[in-house]
Amino acid sequence: MARTVLLFCLAIFFKTVVSYKVSLASNGPAVRGSNITFTATVTDNYSDDELKFVFWDNISKEVYEVISTSNVVNWTVQYKRENCTAGVYVAQVELDKKFAWTWYSVAKGKTKFELTDTLHGDLLLMQNNLTRPDTFVAVNQTVHHYIQLPEIEMNFLKANASQIVTYWFIDCQYIDQTTEMALDYTYTDTMTEHFIDVLVVANNEPLPPITTTTTTTTTTTTTTTTTTTTTTTPKSNTTLSAPTSNQPATESNAVIPVHNLTKRAAKSTLKQKNLELDFICHNTGIVPIGTNYTYGHYQATIKVREPISSVNITGRNWLQHGDLLNLEIKYSGSPPFNFCAQYKMGQYNVTGNETCSTKSTTNVNSFPLVRYFLDSDQHTVVVIIENQLGKNVSRATINIYKALVHAQLSVIVVPVVFCLLAVILVVFGVAYYQHRSKYTIEVADFDFGQQANMDYKTFRERLRDSFRNALNLRHDDETDPLTPNTRYDSMT
Repeated sequence: MARTVLLFCLAIFFKTVVSYKVSLASNGPAVRGSNITFTATVTDNYSDDELKFVFWDNISKEVYEVISTSNVVNWTVQYKRENCTAGVYVAQVELDKKFAWTWYSVAKGKTKFELTDTLHGDLLLMQNNLTRPDTFVAVNQTVHHYIQLPEIEMNFLKANASQIVTYWFIDCQYIDQTTEMALDYTYTDTMTEHFIDVLVVANNEPLPPITTTTTTTTTTTTTTTTTTTTTTTPKSNTTLSAPTSNQPATESNAVIPVHNLTKRAAKSTLKQKNLELDFICHNTGIVPIGTNYTYGHYQATIKVREPISSVNITGRNWLQHGDLLNLEIKYSGSPPFNFCAQYKMGQYNVTGNETCSTKSTTNVNSFPLVRYFLDSDQHTVVVIIENQLGKNVSRATINIYKALVHAQLSVIVVPVVFCLLAVILVVFGVAYYQHRSKYTIEVADFDFGQQANMDYKTFRERLRDSFRNALNLRHDDETDPLTPNTRYDSMT
């Protein structure tokens, strides 16, 4: 009996402790001195059980425990600069579940995180209030360059940095220094590339203490006491001295400049001390780190292009049913171009969100559109053209009509004319024949005596004799004209 109870308890215990799984993630990497948040998430068969989360890492060796019924628990740790160095570390979590009166480990998880000496983030570009998804920008339009830091590092700078200065270089030429980690600049040369170098320098030294001066003035004629309090904050009038290519920056030779230096003053300082230029262009892979300074180094290659504009659609908008549509599309912009055409029935208003399912590519600034419409109705041709900067959507309305087919005049006139000519020829032929028959003189031969002595002849022989007699008679008429006295001699 006792053995059965023990087996039953063991079965319940193993079912309880085996069915859990925990994962651990962080919001790193982060710069030294900032906070990192680790998130433990319980998966697989979680059902609002009371669990204990035990966190630790391989830096401080401190253990953080929390008991919760939630399946997601966060642990936030600040890694101070003096307590750690840059590198990759491991954080772990152990998930415990209470069985009877004892906590038993049911799952474990771990994750790697990185601490660095430099700020993270990205150099982003904004144009026309839209953040560019790549490094292509439009020519002759203001580009807003800005540094976007992770939230944990931005909070670190707000809490620890007394001054932040950002230096901007384009093609190894100093442009400006700003305190907002942003720069507005316009590129005027199309089909070119520019190398952007940005150096963010944050002073981690605390602000100078606030001094208070109290002045008390007392007179003997009145009982009034006047107190004046003045708060002053000393200004720093030092300048940044970045190292050359052979000398990294240290705490003793790098000093943060003041915020309100003008562009002209900064340029004059750089003419005297060209150290920033050497640091950016000659040491792009080396970021000097001082004890009390935090640096961020960002680079990008910007490609300047011309956006698509001046789209012109030419061709016949009115087509007779059966004719081919033939349009010529011309536009301006920087190649390469992707384009397509969509054909809509009736009137269609473009929204600008149209996309191409199948694209064609060209490097020229024009292309033809040829299409045959089966029906006779109104259609809208939507033309979509894209390049690296965006797309342009244009449209053209096409009207197709059916024309009434009328018989041509020649189809009627020509047959009538030829019929009249035929009738006229027939009439004139008959008249001419009748006119000739009036003057024909027939001669009869009444020599019946010769009929008895005639030999039998075939039809061919008789026809031959008739022709011969006719020819001889004609010859006699031409030589000896017939007269009334001789015509009938043979009859007398």
